[in-house]
Amino acid sequence: MIRKLFSLIRGESDAPAKQPSKPAEAAPGHGEAPGRKPAGPPKPVSNKPNVAARTPEAMCGIDPKKMTPEEIKNRLAELYRRHNQAAGSLNEELRQEAELMLDAIVACRQKYLDKG
Repeated sequence: MIRKLFSLIRGESDAPAKQPSKPAEAAPGHGEAPGRKPAGPPKPVSNKPNVAARTPEAMCGIDPKKMTPEEIKNRLAELYRRHNQAAGSLNEELRQEAELMLDAIVACRQKYLDKG
């Protein structure tokens, strides 16, 4: 009786399910044109900092014109926690990246927060 209830909840019936004779075409993805096929899997989102950027502000992802000092302070604190842990990594590439980021964080902190 419980199995029958669960099968009804799931939308199953007592009759055996019919198998389609040929596979149905995949529906186009959300926001795609009906005649176009998807170009492939979406590109992964990277959390890696932009170490190729020239300025410490760009590396840290801060914009002093649009952000308040409190927002800058919170962003730099978040980056410091993340990269300070990575500085002790056994992975050489990760350690070098963390050192670059920590230098950029220090430069931004001295420039925008430690005014005195």
